[in-house]
Amino acid sequence: MIKKPSKRASRVTESIIGIVWSIATLIFFNFFRDYIAYYHDGIREPLITAEFGKWLWIHNPMLVLLLIRYSISLAFERYVFRKSFLIFLSLLGVASTATLLSLFPFDFSILPSADVAKWSELGLRIALILAIVMFSIDALIRVIKLIRNSARGTKDY
Repeated sequence: MIKKPSKRASRVTESIIGIVWSIATLIFFNFFRDYIAYYHDGIREPLITAEFGKWLWIHNPMLVLLLIRYSISLAFERYVFRKSFLIFLSLLGVASTATLLSLFPFDFSILPSADVAKWSELGLRIALILAIVMFSIDALIRVIKLIRNSARGTKDY
């Protein structure tokens, strides 16, 4: 019989993975974003425009808040704190993704086919809209669960 990890161990693992992911994302988007490109014949043509820098002003603070949240969660485990912060981060995810969608700092015109460029742009826009919807649903469900569990007193606070 396989022993299931404790809830505490799962939360610690989640925090460690979150910290590593946030640091990796910060480094990649700030220092290696030029590698998001179309490569052909030894030439690298970036898909990201200068507008991407405007989005980083929203995305970087969100990642720093994630780092703070995960760091605090390692030491301070209170249900209301964890859930409230997750709701806040979901709402920041909506804001960050909506800003990325409105700026849309991607240039697919460098792709070899106009059809591929058109469908790539459409696919990315749809994916960003779906991400906004998912972040919104996540925040709504977390708010409902937080209110329900707080009213019932079923979780330790």
